[in-house]
Amino acid sequence: MKLKLSTTLALLAASLVFSGCASRTNSSGGKETTLLGGAVVVAKDSFQPPTPNTLNADTSKIVGSNGPSGKKVSILWGLITLHDY
Repeated sequence: MKLKLSTTLALLAASLVFSGCASRTNSSGGKETTLLGGAVVVAKDSFQPPTPNTLNADTSKIVGSNGPSGKKVSILWGLITLHDY
């Protein structure tokens, strides 16, 4: 049992270390950072609408609006998208 757990933890740690991250400038002029092989994407100044195949949540309605910030977080390769615009 301990061998399975330690093997699983070692594989998880290796995948986190070797998955890498990348940053680029998107078409809106903001920055987009990809983490964990695309599992998490964080975009700043991104006012582009999310794709129709995602569970979409507008966080400006939850937290309050001090003007749109343009932040967008996509989780699980775009399955869930949180945005503030």
